[in-house]
Amino acid sequence: MQNIDQYLEEYDLLHMKEEILKIAASSIGIVKENVGEDDIPVGSSKFGGLPDLPSNLSFPIYNDGYLTFLVQLNLEEAKPFDKNNLLPNKGILYFFYDIMEQPWGMDEEDEGCFKVLYFDGHLEQLKRTPYPEETEDYFPLPAYKVVFDERFSFPEEFEGMKWNDEGIEDFYEFRERIMQETEEDVSHPMHYMLGQPFNIQNDIFEEIVYYENKEKLSWNSKEIRSKAEELVLLFQMDSDDDLEVMWGDAGILYFCINKEDLQKKQFDQVKFTLQCY
Repeated sequence: MQNIDQYLEEYDLLHMKEEILKIAASSIGIVKENVGEDDIPVGSSKFGGLPDLPSNLSFPIYNDGYLTFLVQLNLEEAKPFDKNNLLPNKGILYFFYDIMEQPWGMDEEDEGCFKVLYFDGHLEQLKRTPYPEETEDYFPLPAYKVVFDERFSFPEEFEGMKWNDEGIEDFYEFRERIMQETEEDVSHPMHYMLGQPFNIQNDIFEEIVYYENKEKLSWNSKEIRSKAEELVLLFQMDSDDDLEVMWGDAGILYFCINKEDLQKKQFDQVKFTLQCY
């Protein structure tokens, strides 16, 4: 758990602690551990390497090739940190993406550029599954064990707090520091589930709603903001040197889902986009 008081004191914001905690969102941090893939139990949470799939699931196909496996997240391992009880109690989520072309996800031709699979059976049914075919686009990520922790995330925009120019600047620096967990000028990749996305450009939720409804809704409209409130950040994956991935120019992948679809475990309804600097 992050020591929020330490960060607040560093940015001279302790006097605003109560107000800042009101806008804080609970997220589940995803932390890499450098463990050999053979030492990661089948069905455990892991980045990269080979996925542990049941016989009825396989590598998703896109543009006559196969998507790259990014991560598998065992929800039973993550659940103790799900303070708002949004996730299923168990099951495994698998995330795949076209890491070679890196489509941004919201154009019609990008359909199928990512895939989220869900397994809700017994771990005995899983098998570490090799890539079906090694082509020029074959680019597996290095394997890392995943552990979870509790952390805060914060919105960029909020109502009801009065700041002067210096105070709001302090808050934005605090927000960036705590969400990136910067230590001695080294920023850790922002891999996490739930809470507030770390937007690089537009508000992620509003951007997804807009591009799904751009023939019907205007940007910055009340309708877009209302629909954006129905979205949940299922998972965001940062650029990461250890995993040998750079999303555009130091960007982030965002996987979002409607609250109702999440409750129904309809992970085939996940929405995706990429933002970068």
